[in-house]
Amino acid sequence: MEKLAYAIIGASMAVVVMTLFPISRAPISPDIGKATMDMASAPGAVQAHRHPPRDVSAELPQPSVTHLVFPDVMGGYNVQILPVHFKFTPAAINHAPKDNEGHAHIYVNGVKIARVYSNWYHLSGTSLVPGENEVRVTLNANDHSAWSVNGVPISSTVKVFIPEATP
Repeated sequence: MEKLAYAIIGASMAVVVMTLFPISRAPISPDIGKATMDMASAPGAVQAHRHPPRDVSAELPQPSVTHLVFPDVMGGYNVQILPVHFKFTPAAINHAPKDNEGHAHIYVNGVKIARVYSNWYHLSGTSLVPGENEVRVTLNANDHSAWSVNGVPISSTVKVFIPEATP
């Protein structure tokens, strides 16, 4: 009986985790990414779209962001997001914007990969291509608009080099 109880609890936890972190992939538009590096077809890429910039209030401390990208020994990369004067507010997503609050977006080679609601994100190794890759993080308001200063989005860009596979 105890094993059955553990099985039910484990299954319930799996349902909760799968609900909070779905692994389905959004369909990719064939019109996205006519550049040399077509990341729109990469696994995990999200259909391209833009949100208008939203200037931060001049009366408050100006937010900024930097980030680090670390190889993960289990595969892929860990992205550490280091915002200043900015608070992640996942519970307020899709609500009215509040100054210096919201979430982040991660882009690889100009293609949005994910929304991020905390300081860490695991980036799949398949998101990067051999050669130089740009991993960019933007700070976004609850309504998904990009926080900006004088119309320039608040962001950080890190270049990650992936060596060519050897046969």
